[in-house]
Amino acid sequence: MWIVICYLLANINGAYMVTRWRKGEDIRTLGSGTGGARNAGRILGKPAFVMTVVIDALKVIIPLSLLLYLSVSPIIIGLSAIALITGHIWPIFLKGRGGKGVVVYLAALLMLEPIGLLLFGLIAFIASVTPLPFSKVMIAAMGIPPLLTLWQESPEVGLCLGIGYILVVIAHTFPVHPRLLTKEEQI
Repeated sequence: MWIVICYLLANINGAYMVTRWRKGEDIRTLGSGTGGARNAGRILGKPAFVMTVVIDALKVIIPLSLLLYLSVSPIIIGLSAIALITGHIWPIFLKGRGGKGVVVYLAALLMLEPIGLLLFGLIAFIASVTPLPFSKVMIAAMGIPPLLTLWQESPEVGLCLGIGYILVVIAHTFPVHPRLLTKEEQI
């Protein structure tokens, strides 16, 4: 039950909501065609980016906080994290066209592996001040926190965070763009 609830909560798409509210349009038909914070920022500016990040982070932080407070088993917590990431990337209410999952994944790390998230942040900072290709370093660095969790604390949660990481990589590797869909699917 928790897993289904988390998937459905993750269908709340911040970029879609902010763009509908501010512009009256569907974010999935604008810019890159994704329902993510980066696209919302491109279309509507920094305030829309920030609002989207807050909405998308809260839809992860609130349910995971509740599950941790209730001391739900680690496997249910891990599977709920996967459901949150999956529901954001492939939301049923938006016909499988959500965001790419970075904010949702990072919010899950904040709740389940904060030390790994800090390590990721340190690597992000180092990558930003070096000539290394930032996006490639970030994709690789996002895999470190699940390994840390797997090794240190909870193998179940670490494995689930690893699956969440793979889902984010898949969403970046095989994005769904409006031009790839039929006219009926775009409506």
